[in-house]
Amino acid sequence: MPNSAKASVRVFLTEFADGLFGYDVQVLDENATVGAYLAALEDFQAQTLADCRGCDGCCHERAPLTLADFYYSAYYQRGGQKLAEWLAETADLQFFGPAADLTIARTPDGDCKFLDTAAKCCADHAHRTFTCRSHCCLPKSERAEALRAAIINAGEDELLRRLLAELAAAGQEDFLPGQARLARVKAADYAPNAFSALPGERWAEAKLAALVDAALWRELLAA
Repeated sequence: MPNSAKASVRVFLTEFADGLFGYDVQVLDENATVGAYLAALEDFQAQTLADCRGCDGCCHERAPLTLADFYYSAYYQRGGQKLAEWLAETADLQFFGPAADLTIARTPDGDCKFLDTAAKCCADHAHRTFTCRSHCCLPKSERAEALRAAIINAGEDELLRRLLAELAAAGQEDFLPGQARLARVKAADYAPNAFSALPGERWAEAKLAALVDAALWRELLAA
C-alpha cells in the first residue's frame, strides 16, 4: 500500500529535538486498522531503509508472539489448526508475576530459534512475526512506540486467551505435553479486545482506535 496522503495511516521520517532522525506515525482515518498500520510501516521501511540482510542486531531481543503470528506461520500455511501444536514448536513461556508471556523460542546462546547465524539473517523470513515485521531499525516517536506496543500487547493477550480456551476444551493444561505451566492462568484474566470479535484470520481488520487509550488516540490523529 502506498505510504501517501490517501492511506489511512502515515509513517514518515522526522527529526527529533536531539538532532537524531527517526520515524513518526499519524492516523489519517478514524477507521484505520492494524493491517493498514503494518502496511504503511512496511512500505516506509522499503522506501527508507537499506536491506538489513547480514545484520542480526534485532535477532537477540525479546519477541512477543501475537495472534497474527499463528496465521503468518508455516505451520498454519501447511494446514495446521491448533495453537498448542504451533506453540510447542515455536514458543518459550515465561511468567512475570501472574502474567504469562509467550515469545519466540531462543537457542542456548540467546539467539532467535529462526536465526541463521552463519548468514546473519532469518531462516524463516517469509513467516516472520508481527513483532519482527513492525520492528524498524530507527528511533521512533513516543506515539509510534506506544501504538506498536499497544498492538503487540493486545495481540499477545488475544493469543493467550484463545490458547487457554483451546486447552480447556481439550482437557490440557499446557501446550507442551505432560506439563501444566498454564494451569494457574485463567482465560478470564485476559479481557476481550479489538481482536476478539473477529475470526482469527481477520486479525488485520481490528480497529486501531479500539486498541489505544483516548489520550494516545488524540495524539495519533494530531497533524
